Amino acid sequence: MNSMNGMDSLNLTTADTALLQDGTEDDAWVIETLRRYEPATMHTQHPVVWDRASGSHVYNREGRAWLDWTSGILTANAGHARPEVVDAIIGQARQGLLHAYMFPTRARARTVRALSELSGFPQSVLYTTGAEAVEGALKISSRYAAARRPGQPRDRRPVIVTFEGAFHGRTLGAQLSGGLSAQRDWAPELDEVFVRVPYPALGEAWSVEIIEAAVRETGAHPEDVSCVMGEIYQGSTLRRIDPESAATLRQWCSEHGALLIFDEIQSGFGRTGALFAYEHVDVRPDLLLVAKGLSGSLPISAVLIGDERFTKDVRPGELTSTHSGNPLSLAAAEANLALFADGKLVAEAAQRGRQLADGLANWVARLPQQRRIIGTMGMIAGVACTSEDGSLDSETSKRMAAECVARGLLVCVPSTLGGAMLKIMPPVTTTEAELAEALVHFNAAADAVQLS
Repeated sequence: MNSMNGMDSLNLTTADTALLQDGTEDDAWVIETLRRYEPATMHTQHPVVWDRASGSHVYNREGRAWLDWTSGILTANAGHARPEVVDAIIGQARQGLLHAYMFPTRARARTVRALSELSGFPQSVLYTTGAEAVEGALKISSRYAAARRPGQPRDRRPVIVTFEGAFHGRTLGAQLSGGLSAQRDWAPELDEVFVRVPYPALGEAWSVEIIEAAVRETGAHPEDVSCVMGEIYQGSTLRRIDPESAATLRQWCSEHGALLIFDEIQSGFGRTGALFAYEHVDVRPDLLLVAKGLSGSLPISAVLIGDERFTKDVRPGELTSTHSGNPLSLAAAEANLALFADGKLVAEAAQRGRQLADGLANWVARLPQQRRIIGTMGMIAGVACTSEDGSLDSETSKRMAAECVARGLLVCVPSTLGGAMLKIMPPVTTTEAELAEALVHFNAAADAVQLS
């Protein structure tokens, strides 16, 4: 079938076909075509048509620039289209190897070695998405638990402990692990092995007795827990884990033979002012989940494994995935990892994070009754507009996000917290001047909405 017949099979209009032929698709055509051929649920962000991106900026086809406070949702930590990453991808493509399944390649060998040298975790399993890494970690922990408890009755199934408010991805296992009930109400009743407990947030009373009580309520025992999985900061709420609670959790897992899993799919690779966010609480997990900032571009994720014993009883082939060793993604990851090797990007993230926190504090001080900081940690922050009674004002927050876009600043409005939070996630390579400029746009947008 030739390309035109293929286009005809999509029932494109004459105008659509003409645009496709002469390459003059404007932004309006892109938006309308996506709305026609995709479900509405896909269109959650402002209709800015990305044509290219570089460093801290995104550009449309006409050359208009936006300062990016999304990092492609925490992916472009080292900036968009880093020359080192682009060159590595092009070089791999020119080599003529675009896919290799799980057969050995130099790209895979170099990447897993670089991951180990950078992270200090001796082994890793590569995947494509964060949710896939979550699934892999659950499988590893369940196999490890089963091997340690031979002869366990069939009704004593391994229990997975996660936290309320957690988000671990959109696959079935990942959403059953999550603590956002609205995001798993589509799923079948398969969550009897998942126990969700309150998150041990900074400044809130919490004890591992909460885990033990919740496990016993299901008829299981603390010794049945295969893993405890959580985030150093919750992507959905930006609450941070209490360091003392994290240390207690580490001790409890070690005593009960459960694997401690930290999901750093959002927080890894300099985002929080440390290479990995767990460094802030000085608690090392057994399994560490990374993605997004791992390659800074193409789809790749990994489960970092703290001890070879954890995978000794996993059956051959159980952790494989068709595209996990994709040479292009691996080339991007290897080049991107090298950018973090000397620690300079992480130090920059810590410095810019302080500038961001100060700027947002000044933003609140200008109108304290109508503005709130949800949380900050390095180069990640969440803010919201509030009503007179102190409740979150989602409509004003959304209007403010639209005003930011109109003024040349891209921000993200997640669906969590009722759509009231503006999530701020600039590349960690954002310069002092770029961040200052973005804060000017941010303040102007807020004033235009709230003081009009």
